[in-house]
Amino acid sequence: MKINFSKRNLNIISFFISLIIFIIIIIFLNFLKINFSLSNTSLIPNVKNEFDSKNNNVKDELNIGNNTEEILQLSEIFEWNLEIEKINLNAKILEGIDESILKNSIGHYPNTDLLEGKVALKAYNIGENNNFFANLKELEIGDEINYIVNQEKNTYKVISNKIIDEENEKDLLDGTLPQNENWQENNDIIILITYVKDLPEKLRCVIATKNS
Repeated sequence: MKINFSKRNLNIISFFISLIIFIIIIIFLNFLKINFSLSNTSLIPNVKNEFDSKNNNVKDELNIGNNTEEILQLSEIFEWNLEIEKINLNAKILEGIDESILKNSIGHYPNTDLLEGKVALKAYNIGENNNFFANLKELEIGDEINYIVNQEKNTYKVISNKIIDEENEKDLLDGTLPQNENWQENNDIIILITYVKDLPEKLRCVIATKNS
């Protein structure tokens, strides 16, 4: 049988050969893709386990358990207020205790806790717009203080309202200056500090413990 290798037939043969080669290439590429995906999938658990292991080590070093609440960050706060009904106080809180903060709001001591633990706040008691702690001296044992962070309200009860030396402010915040025989037994406290009129080297300090 004589095969007619005309130009038309050669074009048809070339087309089918090209088509076959194209199909083979596609099959080969899919094969490579499947193997690569399987290889990556097998690596993911190892990477995750390594990450979890490092995370757990960090938690152990910081004494953070898996059931512990996530530590609150300043950037996550959208509402921050202090309410004390007895002295008709409802004011916002800002981070810091320098002049630029205290002239417009209550200041939060940067080295104290934001929510759980020891929260310490400072404010002025004189002036027209920044006398937030003007009536702090009126608080008595048992009076309630509401501390609001992101719509979460924590209520504290006053256990101490005393005047301390200004030089003892740091010791008070560090917990080395006892103001009440019971306050250090409670891990969740709030400390309110202001200046004392006509006594420049003194501070008024109110300590309240969180209601259980």
